[in-house]
Amino acid sequence: MQFALGGVGVAALIFGIVEAAKEFGLQGKASRVLVLVLGVFFVGLAQANAQGLLDEQVMQWVNLGVTALAGGLAAMGYYDFSKKRNGE
Repeated sequence: MQFALGGVGVAALIFGIVEAAKEFGLQGKASRVLVLVLGVFFVGLAQANAQGLLDEQVMQWVNLGVTALAGGLAAMGYYDFSKKRNGE
């Protein structure tokens, strides 16, 4: 089953957040704990949304936040890619 919020796949979102955290110095078991916490949070949120447990206005804000977060993570990835491509 594919979970998504705001059109963003939860698995891809978690991967991006953890990779960004590693760039900022997160190491070892802390990254595994972060994956677990984010997985429980975002999958739970997606399930709550799918079952209609959250108000529509709440989900509009959740979708906005998730989409903005995904945009920021994508920009970080593009920046890293361009640095590597240009040999920096």
